[in-house]
Amino acid sequence: MANAASVRVAQQVIASQPASAGTLSVRRALPDRSRKAVGPWVFLDHFGPARLAGGDGVGPHPHAGIETVTYLLEGRNEHRDSAGHTGIVSAGGAQWMTAGRGIVHAERPLMESNGEAIVHGIQLWTSLPRSLKMMPPGYQRIEASAIAQVHLPGARLRVVAGEVSGVRGPAEALMPLFLAHATIEAGARIALEVAPCFEAGAYVIAGEGAFGSGDGLPARTGELAVYADEGGLLEAANTGREPLEALFLGGAAAEGPLVFHGPFVMNSVEQVRAAEIAFRTGRMGTLAES
Repeated sequence: MANAASVRVAQQVIASQPASAGTLSVRRALPDRSRKAVGPWVFLDHFGPARLAGGDGVGPHPHAGIETVTYLLEGRNEHRDSAGHTGIVSAGGAQWMTAGRGIVHAERPLMESNGEAIVHGIQLWTSLPRSLKMMPPGYQRIEASAIAQVHLPGARLRVVAGEVSGVRGPAEALMPLFLAHATIEAGARIALEVAPCFEAGAYVIAGEGAFGSGDGLPARTGELAVYADEGGLLEAANTGREPLEALFLGGAAAEGPLVFHGPFVMNSVEQVRAAEIAFRTGRMGTLAES
């Protein structure tokens, strides 16, 4: 265990707010009034857990200037987009789409044998570098079996992207970043190593814990703990009786200025207007309702 001098302080806890995404109810932790991004991550929605009778999901809609990531915690999820990419992932997998200059996509939960769909996961957006805002779209389907996993004392760590504590994830990200899911047993504590120049946070999927050096800041389900930027390890302790599920995310600061406009995150108003025109005139392609 590292000494206190090498562990970051947690400086803020952000409570997620109720919102909607298509027909799904979500908890939205980013962007927040007090914090627009953690590293390049500019958006975080937590959907579910829920069981649905079908017909729910997020229908065709555009994106530009970002990469979208859906990390699935339960159930199965289908991705389709106007560039012709399709993919289905199960719990523990991820859909990673590069919107670039613009794309239309849709995602929906798939029915299980009992006629219900299990819906539970996290959707995130990461802003692209200024030089890549207008790049061609792309897509990565990341199977659960491909995600790097390591067992720590009292915890399990799954690294989706970037490098955490010497473990590298399979996603090919276009910004320097990391994304990792930790399951921490009751009474256990972990300290994760990331690049000292990275901004960092931990979103609590389930349970309760203390984040940062010393006694830490308390955070529970639906809250995002944000670490200070002074470098050092990211420490988290499970203070509850049930497992603590936390999504650690961060990276190099987003390259600004950031102009948010619905599904577009660009560097100028002119880029946003160009994206709107491209969508309305069909230059992002089209995608039929499923």
